[in-house]
Formats: sequence, structure tokens, C-alpha cells
Amino acid sequence: MMGTRSKMATCVLTLLLCLFFSSCTDSTSKKMSTDLIDIKATASEGMNVSTKSASIEMDHLEFDFGTIVAGKRIAHSFSFTNRGDAPLLLANIHAPCGCTVAKDWPKTPIEPGQGGEILVEFNSADRTGKQNKIVNVVTNSTPSTIELKLTGDVIGPDYTPSDIDN
Repeated sequence: MMGTRSKMATCVLTLLLCLFFSSCTDSTSKKMSTDLIDIKATASEGMNVSTKSASIEMDHLEFDFGTIVAGKRIAHSFSFTNRGDAPLLLANIHAPCGCTVAKDWPKTPIEPGQGGEILVEFNSADRTGKQNKIVNVVTNSTPSTIELKLTGDVIGPDYTPSDIDN
């Protein structure tokens, strides 16, 4: 019995000694070098940082389409101008609801002083009641996201166009 305990103790002691010596390596070899900190190519000094920026100005942010009968499609163009001093990019235009879609907008940069239109369409099929639809426009201006809104009332299909005041 003593022989087995003594062999076990020897194995455990050998294992502990191996772990101890393997952890005692030169710690200076694992230090991170700071040589890159003073390299001029990695510093911002001497860089040509542009202060120009684009600025989108919408003619209007909301369109009220009034009262319509369910099933009718409403299309509206939102006009804008780049009031900044750098080209304006319309990165993405999307609506959270599938019933409202951005159909067309400029895909190329809009130069300062120039403008364009964003065509939005609302499909009122299967929708009744007060409608408040949002379209998010993501640009390279500040703020980077603006909201366009379509609002109005949709009456049920049992109404006829003569029931509407328009």
C-alpha cells in the first residue's frame, strides 16, 4: 500500500514542479511594443482634415393625403436641396411598414446647391382609419437620419368616392 501512495505523491510533486518551472519564463518577451506611438504616419498631425459637410434641407417633412377609400395608392414627391458645401449622399431610404415604399430617389451624389426628389408611395389596401406612415432617410449630413411622414384617413371599402369631401 505504501508503495502506491509514494508513487502517487511523486507523480503529483513532479507535476507541480513542471507547472512551476514552465510558468517562470522571461516575461519581458511578452510585453507589447510602444514603438508605433511616435510614428508620424500613424498620428493625425499633418493630415488634411476636411471641414466640409453636406446638409439636406427638405421643402417639407410631412404630407397629409386627406381622406381616401381603402385600396387607393397615394404617391408623393418630397423635394430637397443640398445646403452644405460637400456632396450629399442618400445612403438608404426605407419605411418600417410594407405598405409605404420609397419608389425613386437620386442614387448619385448631389452637389452643393443642387437638389432632387424622393418619391414615396402608400398603398391603403386592407388599411382603414387614421394613418401615420414614416419613411426614414439616411444621409451623410448632420443629423444623418430624417423622417418623412405621410398622414391621412382611410375609409372602408363600403364607402364610395362620393362619400369623401375631396
